[in-house]
Amino acid sequence: MRRVGKIKELWRYPVSSVTGERLDEVSVSATGMDGDRRYALVDAETGIVAHPERDKRWQKAVFVKSLTAPSGAIEVQVPDHGWLGVEAPGLTAALTAFFEFAVEARPYERLAAAGEAASFAVDRYDVSPLHLLTSASVDHLKSLHPAGNPDRRRFRPNIFMDTESDIAGFAELGWIDKPIRLGDLDGTVIAPTKRCGFTIIAQEGLDNDPEILRNVMKFGSRNMGVYCAPGATGLLKLGDAVWLL
Repeated sequence: MRRVGKIKELWRYPVSSVTGERLDEVSVSATGMDGDRRYALVDAETGIVAHPERDKRWQKAVFVKSLTAPSGAIEVQVPDHGWLGVEAPGLTAALTAFFEFAVEARPYERLAAAGEAASFAVDRYDVSPLHLLTSASVDHLKSLHPAGNPDRRRFRPNIFMDTESDIAGFAELGWIDKPIRLGDLDGTVIAPTKRCGFTIIAQEGLDNDPEILRNVMKFGSRNMGVYCAPGATGLLKLGDAVWLL
């Protein structure tokens, strides 16, 4: 068993494709992080879920923010508006004005109760495992593209970990199929994270930068970061050690 680093940041994305929330601790289960990707933005006329990486109309989505209130309710903040509950009457109007076409926030269909008649978003994701990214990968990408800013926010990890000083490169891509321990929680690294055009999109403090994805494609075969499947329910906290077994 080898210690490979520690958890530096925990991120949850209550609404897909928008900016998520940083956490000090969070419950996880075999299906992923509690409360992650419960809602999606959709084109209200077609029902198609937002795809910022391939549809320019959605690229502003990253300037919208989401969080989970202490009550468990999801709230959304559209630029120039206050926080609104995901079912608040004014949210659809605010989203539509911001995107300049009809937009709604809808829960993913996997959350539908039997017989419920409300509109749901077609699942864009399988029930998500944990997405883990290492500082070694971010540092390596910076060395390949010194003029760029491969900020970890571009890659939307659930777990951003500080790696031990002797670990370098896209290190986690060599961990596929290996057991991993996150704090007290055992799991398995199950797959690399294939990157898309979302990584280059401008967001708060970051410019549009196509070289980010070009370098990931060239030197990581389009992969950077990994998915981990927890083996049980548990609690992750900032500072938890990460071990490769």
